[in-house]
Amino acid sequence: MLNSAWRAAVCVLIGLGLAAAAVPAANAADDPVGPCADRSICSGHHEPGSTPTAGGGTSGGGGGGGTDKCTWLGKEVACWLDDRGAFSEGCYYIEADPQPLPGEAVWTGHTSKDGAVYDKSCILNDGFVPAGQVFLAQPVAGPPPKTPAQVAYDALKKITVAEPVLHVAPAKDAVVGSPVWLWFDANPDTVGPLSSTLEGVGFKVTTTVTLAEVVWNVDDGPTGDKQVQHFSCKDAGNPFSAQGAPTCSHVFTESSARMKDKAYTLSVTLKWHVSARSTDGTAIDMTDFDWWPTYTNAVLSVPVNEVQVLN
Repeated sequence: MLNSAWRAAVCVLIGLGLAAAAVPAANAADDPVGPCADRSICSGHHEPGSTPTAGGGTSGGGGGGGTDKCTWLGKEVACWLDDRGAFSEGCYYIEADPQPLPGEAVWTGHTSKDGAVYDKSCILNDGFVPAGQVFLAQPVAGPPPKTPAQVAYDALKKITVAEPVLHVAPAKDAVVGSPVWLWFDANPDTVGPLSSTLEGVGFKVTTTVTLAEVVWNVDDGPTGDKQVQHFSCKDAGNPFSAQGAPTCSHVFTESSARMKDKAYTLSVTLKWHVSARSTDGTAIDMTDFDWWPTYTNAVLSVPVNEVQVLN
């Protein structure tokens, strides 16, 4: 792959950030994209006609948590795309998975001991065009090291919140105009806070989720609208007590006689605040990032009756 001196001269670190969201492509006014270079695949700065000479060793992604700046036909492009691999001379290369069977033509007489087969796709107009598979003796560049924010997001995906067990009282004889108690079991794995720690390159990140809001959803909207109404409670609510008062409740204004199965349906959505810190205690910016996991089984059916007044 490319020697370290050439790579240092052409790869420009552009700071911290998440993966590139878009890849600029050549338009009709530019020169046509030439064939992909199969001999030197690295994350770097490439212009048509300036393919470098391959050197010893392999090249990695960017350093220090940044990403390399690559250009093609005067436009900046991502040096790495997770679904396409490493960029070089207008194309991306990513190791084929699974690898072709031994003896197939794409190996060009080689075996897996000599290298690997890569899927190749090239930039064309406003997208990409598949360019088949190629055998390469040297590995292509890997993705750049993840930033602390990216590692924090990966740690978030490792956090599992238990499905809440919902309760309502009264469960069978609720009446119009009388508050119905709502709560769920406040277990540590349901109400948190919960954390997960992952390692990056030279650092660790701990991501923590804290329950910020409990949103109840109930389909007791106006007749015929099938409208779902939402109301919030600050926490899991308190279990029913004949001598107490509910911290989370709902008042039904109409009987459930018109509803399917003669009952209203209630579900819950939990909003979690996400925070993250690196090994040295530095806060990682997760501003405006809230988490709303989906609960498919947390559902209640509540029949509600009209109060019968006797003369």
